[in-house]
Formats: sequence, C-alpha cells, structure tokens
Amino acid sequence: MYIQQLYTGCLSEAAYYIESDGQAAIIDPMRDTHAYTQLASDRKAEIKYIFETHFHADFISGHLDLQKATGAPIIYGPETKADFAVEVASDHQLFPLGKCMIEVLHTPGHTLESACYLLRDEHDKPYALFTGDTLFVGDVGRPDLAQKGAELTKEDLAGMLYDSLQSKIVTLPDDVLVYPAHGAGSSCGKNLGPTTYSTIGEQIQTNYALRAENKTAFIKAVTTDLPEPPSYFPINAAINKKGYIGLDDVLEKALQPLSPTTFRDTIQTEDVWVIDTRDNQVFTQGFVPGSVFIGLNGRFAEWAGSLIPFDKNYC
Repeated sequence: MYIQQLYTGCLSEAAYYIESDGQAAIIDPMRDTHAYTQLASDRKAEIKYIFETHFHADFISGHLDLQKATGAPIIYGPETKADFAVEVASDHQLFPLGKCMIEVLHTPGHTLESACYLLRDEHDKPYALFTGDTLFVGDVGRPDLAQKGAELTKEDLAGMLYDSLQSKIVTLPDDVLVYPAHGAGSSCGKNLGPTTYSTIGEQIQTNYALRAENKTAFIKAVTTDLPEPPSYFPINAAINKKGYIGLDDVLEKALQPLSPTTFRDTIQTEDVWVIDTRDNQVFTQGFVPGSVFIGLNGRFAEWAGSLIPFDKNYC
C-alpha cells in the first residue's frame, strides 16, 4: 500500500494518490492532471478510480480531464447530481483497490453530497480517512456554502455536519490517519491548523468543533465568525458540477502571443484587464499603465478569482 499527498501550496489544497498491488485511485485531483498520470506511470500502476469528496468551490477539479486520460470512473457520494457521467456511490459502498478496500462514508454538512473515503488495508483494518472538507486539522468544513435556496440554512447544514461527524468519524479508531482536502490559508474553513494530516484521536482531543459539548454548542461554534466566502466560490462549484472544456483546449486558446502593436491596440480599444504576474520587485521597476499586479509566486488563483470580474477579457 502506498499513499502520496500532492499538495498545492498556493491554494492550500491536497489531492491524494493511493496505490495497492498496481492499482491506483486519485482523490480530489487538481485541474492539471499530469502529476497523477506521471506518478502512476513511474510506479507502473493503473489509475482505477477518481474519487471526489464533493463539488469543490475553491478550485476547478481535474476529474473530467483525468477521466479522459485514464478511462477511470468519476465517483461521488450519495445525493450527487452532476451534468456529466458519474458513478454515485451508496453509503458504505466498498471499492476494491488491489489488496485494499475504499469505503464510502456519506457525510453531508459542508455540502449535501459530501463524502469521506475510508481506506481499509489488506487485513480490512481502517487505516486512513480522506475527509475532503468534512474534517480538517483543527477545524471542520464551513456550513454556509451549500445552501439550497431558502430550504436549508447554515444552521441546518451545521446540524447535518454534527450528525455526520458523530456517527461516521469520531467512532473510528484513534490511530486512523486523517487526510483533509485543505490546510492553513484555505477559505473553506476558519481555523485550519498548520499541518496537512493528523489522526482521529488527535482531532478528537484538539479540534474545537469535535470538543463541542452537544449539537447546539457545535452549531453555534461552527457558524459563528465565518468570514465572507470569496465571490468566485459559487462559480467554481457550478463549473465542477456542470463540466468544462479540456485544459489542453483552454491552453491552446489562451496561450497566444501578442505583438507589441496588437497588445497596445487591444488595451486601447477593448474593455480588457491587463494582469501583470511578474515578481513584485520587477513590477515596481516598471509596468503597463492601468495593469493589475497579481504575482504568480503568491496565492495567484485566489487573488485573481477575487479581483477580476468574470465577464471581462484579460491579457
């Protein structure tokens, strides 16, 4: 059995590669899927499954591109409704992976379709839990991102999350590893710890949400002082649910060099944003008037998503 966490620091996002006896599964892949296919190739393994813990709001997932590259099915938890072909798993459904098993645990609360994936080793012992945005190190997923019109409030979802945690998570053995989808810096929680993995026992002892005395106290704790979610969150979630064109097609269309003359004419005659992605020290030495600086060496995606209108052209 082999597990590798593939962490993208600028988004505080963790994807996972799990392998047993030449068969691999990817959990919550990022948009650029080369790292997963290359890892499987290097290890002479076949990617058998693509598991998604929920419809992500903070990034565009690579599930569709990875399915196209590997032929592996995209698997979501119960109550999932997508506009493309997915396998909607049932609660406690088992997926064989080499000599191991991956068990689906439906954990609604952060979203209605949220699921955790429990890796059982070759002896059927619970070994690791891939918690998505249900449980973080030091926190739980915020319950205010999946409201369904006026039918569900953040308090309703927080109540669901409490039930999910109490019935599916804290009942696991203390030594089960916890591998969440995000670490510190993510807007998907409000109190994420500095490490990117933990254990069930450690979280029961230290996580403020799991230490709540009862359901009422839990709901109050997780719904208080929630920061305003970034404006691009609902747009990303909708794209992940509806589908998108392939990354190769996006790059082919976008990576078109402009001559100085074409660039000048474009920014003078069209309503476009000019994004300067260079190092900040280089930017301050000279830049195109009116351009916006968002350095690639920082948290570029978050700032770009928050600052740039979605109905504008940019170059």
